[in-house]
Amino acid sequence: MKKKKNSRDIFGATNTLKILSYLVENPGKEFLGSEIQKAASISRAGAYIALRELIKQKLVCKAKKGKFLLYSIVYDEPMLKQFKVMLNTQLLKPIIEKLKSLSKKVILYGSASRGEDDPKSDIDLFILAKDPAAAKSAISALKIKRKIQAVIKSPSELADFKDKEKVYMEEVNRGITLWEEKE
Repeated sequence: MKKKKNSRDIFGATNTLKILSYLVENPGKEFLGSEIQKAASISRAGAYIALRELIKQKLVCKAKKGKFLLYSIVYDEPMLKQFKVMLNTQLLKPIIEKLKSLSKKVILYGSASRGEDDPKSDIDLFILAKDPAAAKSAISALKIKRKIQAVIKSPSELADFKDKEKVYMEEVNRGITLWEEKE
């Protein structure tokens, strides 16, 4: 029997992607090569070959501290921010599947939509829901590593909300539409 693959496995198909995924999920932190190897579940040689390539591509930087070599992500690299956004949207796929029947539109906004989030950041979602109570219940029932901060509004509440919360809605409108009901 074939093992069911996690949807995030597409970002772990190679040693390089495994390392990149681990490092972008831990921005601002430095790691020993052995820590990266263990976290990515890859061989020592595979880790160092991949790290060498990532350094060559200027996606990872290496710093010598004492007798240790530490590796970290190049945080301000636009390509890595987009990669982080892809990881975030992939993480949200199960939630979106649950919300499809309960909502008209789901938007990811805030730091997670820009690839600037860290593991402690919550994930901001704006949900235009057919049934706000059911949508809130569906989100609460899901087990996910990160906290979901959802603002849920019904279509009838939206017009008034847009008028009262213009700055907030500008931020939401800069976000990523993860799902929208076809008319």
